[in-house]
Amino acid sequence: MGCHAIDKKVVGPAFKDVARKYQGSQSDANTVDRLATKVIKGGNGVWGVTYMPANERLSPEEAKRLVRWVLSIQ
Repeated sequence: MGCHAIDKKVVGPAFKDVARKYQGSQSDANTVDRLATKVIKGGNGVWGVTYMPANERLSPEEAKRLVRWVLSIQ
């Protein structure tokens, strides 16, 4: 939670902004898989130039659970 907050930009976007960007994708397996991979491997470019570090300790299932939670935020 050092890089994101529910309703405000910290280093990365607010979780609410992520949920809005991918609205309706919570049950889309391709989107969830793609975002979970990004959570695990890290990356940049979608939300600007700030790099999101890898979270390699997360299993694919944990990352998918996290992505579904973020996408459920209203």
